[in-house]
Amino acid sequence: MYRTLMTAAVGAAALIAVAPAQAQTYFGPSDMNLALSADGSISASFGQSGITAGNFSHIYQFTLPQDGLASGSIITSAVTFQGKTDLDLTSVLFNGVQLTGFFGGGLNEFVFANAVPIKAGVVNEITINGFSRGNGSYGGQGVFVPSGVPEPAAWGMMIGGFGLAGAAMRRTRRTRVTYANA
Repeated sequence: MYRTLMTAAVGAAALIAVAPAQAQTYFGPSDMNLALSADGSISASFGQSGITAGNFSHIYQFTLPQDGLASGSIITSAVTFQGKTDLDLTSVLFNGVQLTGFFGGGLNEFVFANAVPIKAGVVNEITINGFSRGNGSYGGQGVFVPSGVPEPAAWGMMIGGFGLAGAAMRRTRRTRVTYANA
């Protein structure tokens, strides 16, 4: 029994020791700098610095109130090629769409995607996978523009308004005419 417990403890310790280099780290809207516009468009900036040596997977999750399209880019920067601040992006996905650009092996890497479909009310994800050599960093920015299709509540109000307008136009007033006897 003692041997089994010790084996389990050593195995758990090994998993904990390995986990930070391979673990997924989740971020939400509070980890992004958001700017909301009256027209419904949103611009955002996000990023991480001080990424420790090893593989990493950062996942940004957010939900938006309307369908629309989004575009974004991510850039890395380093002082020396393969130095401590160098970070290599291995893949970047935005709602399953692979960003294109310059990946892995460069001093500065830049990836982007345009017109990625966004669905209202569902969790959207930006997944950034890479390898840091010790003190890596990346920065990203994105923009969202809602589509012009009204939401169901807006459709309901619009149809109801047309119905009331039609009823008002259809309504006839009866005017009673009387003649005076002379």
